[in-house]
Amino acid sequence: MAGVSVSSVSRVINNSKPVNDHIKEKVEKVIRETNFRPNAVARGLISKSTNLIGVILPQINYISAELINGIEGVANKNGYNIILSNTRLNPDLELNALQLFKDKQVDGIILSSIDMSERHIQLIQDNKIPVVVVGQKTTDYAIPWVDVDNYRPITEIVRYLMRCGHEKIGMIHGPLIDKSAGDSRYRGFIEEMERKNLSVNPKFVGESNFSSKDGYLAMEKILKCEDIPTAVVCASDTIAIGAKNCAEDLGYRIPEDISIVGFDDIELATLVRPKLTTVQVCFETMGSKAMETLLQSIEFKPVNIENYLDYRLIIRDSVKVVADDLGTKI
Repeated sequence: MAGVSVSSVSRVINNSKPVNDHIKEKVEKVIRETNFRPNAVARGLISKSTNLIGVILPQINYISAELINGIEGVANKNGYNIILSNTRLNPDLELNALQLFKDKQVDGIILSSIDMSERHIQLIQDNKIPVVVVGQKTTDYAIPWVDVDNYRPITEIVRYLMRCGHEKIGMIHGPLIDKSAGDSRYRGFIEEMERKNLSVNPKFVGESNFSSKDGYLAMEKILKCEDIPTAVVCASDTIAIGAKNCAEDLGYRIPEDISIVGFDDIELATLVRPKLTTVQVCFETMGSKAMETLLQSIEFKPVNIENYLDYRLIIRDSVKVVADDLGTKI
């Protein structure tokens, strides 16, 4: 249609070699008139690159939305598009997604897994596709990872509550199958309480998915007991908001009757009243860092295997000071 050779058309489409301006204009005119779109798979077979990044997330929520923003921002700036798989907290669906992305010949994969099993590791190693893991530590397998320390912030929360005079402290933790945000945060709570010689009443502890609805139900069970905690640590802000709503529905005041602390510092943490004391983590930065690390792997550049993100405890209005450091009640 353009009256030029196939090789010239190929050079224009793929921008692989210099082409005479007159020929280039003729080819581009036909492309516009016919609304032609190159076949990505066919181009990938030739260039050995699809410019696609597979992203595997365990669920869609506030946090994953921020992760995606960070990932996609860096990906798009570097000429990549992402394909998203939501595995709905199912490790088997994670394995299916890893295989699917291999079949799609993606250039790299960012994986947020609730439980990195040996099958995950084996499939990643067999696929020979660059992978960066978010939210799990895979140093032993030489797989780059990006994460926040999920253990230490919880220990800081416990110490902060103790400084405020709290001893009857409970926790609503995430699913323990989630080795990062679930198990690590729960261990941080239990072990710090033990180090401070504070007993953990099993009735003060509940498990919840990372949702306000489940946080509400977990808090409801805790508050049905005759003896209740003066403070509750929640494994996420969404859990904390659900717990707060439950307490208020049952006639308790936050923080006068019960103090609540969250984790993540999502936007809602500053919109609820009282504003939520929480741990601040920038998940958009986590997504950006994961994508930057993946690009280094794709381009065969040196890569840091361990990538920790900063965090900080944000003191707002949801914790009551019941005694000072000397034990004087306020």
